[in-house]
Amino acid sequence: MPLQNRVDPWGRILTSPYRGTLLGNRGILHNENRQVVKNHQHQNWVTCLLEFKERKRELMSPHHYTELFFLDEATALSAGHRPCGECTRNPR
Repeated sequence: MPLQNRVDPWGRILTSPYRGTLLGNRGILHNENRQVVKNHQHQNWVTCLLEFKERKRELMSPHHYTELFFLDEATALSAGHRPCGECTRNPR
């Protein structure tokens, strides 16, 4: 079953079977059942590369931030996210 983790250009979090091209973070938004229960935890919304320094994450792990996905950079920026300082400063 697809997770609710795709963000549209208006900042809404939707359910989609597709991952997208960028990863985003708004804090811990999901509960123990991997259901999104809030729109954001903080105002420092970032977007990052999907792959960076071979780091691996399990989606919606307990007590870890909720991985959000964007179709492209334009969608991430219009949804209110800014580029990550680490992955944009030190590509791969």
